[in-house]
Formats: sequence, structure tokens, C-alpha cells
Amino acid sequence: MNSFNFLGSEETIFSNPDALDPDFIPKLLPHRENEQQFVATAIKPLFHGRTGISLIVSGPSGVGKTVSVKRVVMDLEEHEEADNIAKINVNCWKANTTYKVLQEISLQLGLRFIQNLKTNELINKVMDRLKQYDGIVIVLDEADKAGDTDFLYHLLENIKKRTIILLTNEPNLNAKLDYRIVSRLTPENLEFKSYTRAETFDILKERIKYAFYQGTWNDNAFEKLANVASGYKDIRIGLTLLKISGELAEQDSTKKITLEHVETAIQRIGNIKPAAVNKTFKVEEKLVLEICETHSGKTTGELYKEYKIARGKKSEKTFKRTLNSLEKKRLIKLKPTGEGFQGRSSIINYLGPERKLTDF
Repeated sequence: MNSFNFLGSEETIFSNPDALDPDFIPKLLPHRENEQQFVATAIKPLFHGRTGISLIVSGPSGVGKTVSVKRVVMDLEEHEEADNIAKINVNCWKANTTYKVLQEISLQLGLRFIQNLKTNELINKVMDRLKQYDGIVIVLDEADKAGDTDFLYHLLENIKKRTIILLTNEPNLNAKLDYRIVSRLTPENLEFKSYTRAETFDILKERIKYAFYQGTWNDNAFEKLANVASGYKDIRIGLTLLKISGELAEQDSTKKITLEHVETAIQRIGNIKPAAVNKTFKVEEKLVLEICETHSGKTTGELYKEYKIARGKKSEKTFKRTLNSLEKKRLIKLKPTGEGFQGRSSIINYLGPERKLTDF
């Protein structure tokens, strides 16, 4: 038998596998209508020649922050009033310095030959180009990952008709920004809550309509998958399970996805952590987190000694910054001990690994 004869030579149960990519932006986003309306309202003043409202959009990973905001910005293309509004999207994990952010904005505005320009020259180039537009919407994804936020000061100081939207997993980003920035940004806060069980079911059912041909899913298989995804509170896990389950069905040369396929998919990715956590881990963070896990309950100073024993090369100041970063990701908890003979310190408690998918 030819290895490629399953489901017929060109048959597949996927109508659009790209719809299972976490970056896919569907036309309809169930249970995020209110949040999208909030974002649209912040942008709308630009239609009338006024400055827009800036936003800090917060919430845990996998709750639709990025896709919801991107959907609203994409929908601007359908409004004649927004024809002359520039739309910029920058990921601050990739462009994590003021210069890189300004460089990315320049490129998206169509500017070229900017590699050797200084920061102030980049700003001037951007300002000149923006004279062609009636306003600008700037989306800064993973804003808390930026190494510095001076770029915000430059943008706020030089661009008058703008809506700046900061997306973050950090619940208190506003409190951590420089006062000069906050006083100019004057942001409104929009929090995305985790999806409920019923909402998770609706979202995954809607995504199946985009990604699979009709009639490919058994009801009990979908219910099992959606229950798992709901417990994990990250819709991307559900999308990954949908994709793997479909691939397993195709490997079995069947046009129906069964409970067995879903259970195998769950076992296959049972120990993973959310993709966002894995992708944002630097080598240094991994080392420090392992030390926190092994020596949970010890002080900052004690952990730093263990870090040096493990051949860590960073200064104590950098080590403490890494601890703060891990706390932001809710992987450890820092409990201040007050003043002691070693100065200001904290007890570090490891919060444990992410739950396994098979726990649900």
C-alpha cells in the first residue's frame, strides 16, 4: 500500500489549518465584543481630528488580548474615516530597546536606509513621515518586556494625534512606568479576564468551523478537549490540541476525530508549559528558576550564593532583576523580610510547575 493513500490522494479533514495558529485573527471573536468596543472607542477620536485615548490592556496569557486588539485595528481598514490613519504594531519582546522600537516604527511607515541613523534622527524621520497622516494607532505588544521605555516618552512628546495601546501580562504596569510617561500617557485600563468554561467551549467550537470540514468531530471528543483547555485557562492549549487531534486522525486514515485521538494528543503535550512562558525564557532565567525550585524558602542572599556555585556569572543586582522578572511571570513569590544584618532581603518561594494537561 502506498504510504500517501490515506484519505485519498488529496483529501484532508482540515479546511484551513492556519486557523489553529495562535496568531490567526478570526473575523468573529466570541466573548470579547465588549473589550473590542472599548478599544474602538479609544481610537475613534482620531476620526475627528482629535487625539485618541491611550490604553494599558492587561491580563494573563491566552485570553485574547493581542488578537482582539489586532482585530479592531484590522477593521479600521473598512472605515473611510480611518483611511489616513497610520497603523503600527510592535512586539517589545523582539524590539526591546528604544532604538529598536523606533526603527520598527520607521520600517512600518515605509522608511528605508535607516540602519545607521541616531535615535534623534529616527524620531525626526518618523515625525516627517507622520505629517502625511491624520493620526496614528501604535500597538505595543508585550510592553513589559521592553528593556527601557524611553521610546514612550519620545512618542508621547512628539506625536499629538495618537492612540497608544500597551499590551501586557503585568497587572500593575502603570505603577512601574516613569511618572513623566504616565503623566503624558494618562492611560485607561482594560483588563481581560480568563475565559470561563462555557466561553472556552464556544471559542473552540467557533474555531473548528474555520479549521475543519463539517462533521469531522465526535461530540465526546470535543467535550473532552474543551474541558482540558478550560482547566488550563489558556486558549492556545485548546488550539494546539485541536491541531494535534486532527493530525492524529489523518495518520489513522479516518475522516472522524475520536476520543482516542484527543486523549493521545493530551498525553503528547501533557508536560508542556504555555508557549509564551517557554519562548520568553532566557538561559539566565532558566538557571535562576531551577535554583529557586531547588532552594525554595531561602533568602535572596542565600540563593545568590547557590547561583554562584552553579557557575552563574551575573552580578547580584542583575540576579535580583531576574528574580523580579520571574515573579512577574508568577513563577516565584518574593516575600520581603525587612531590614536585616545583610540589608534589605526577601524570602523566595517557588510556586511550582504549570499543571499537567492530564490533571483535568
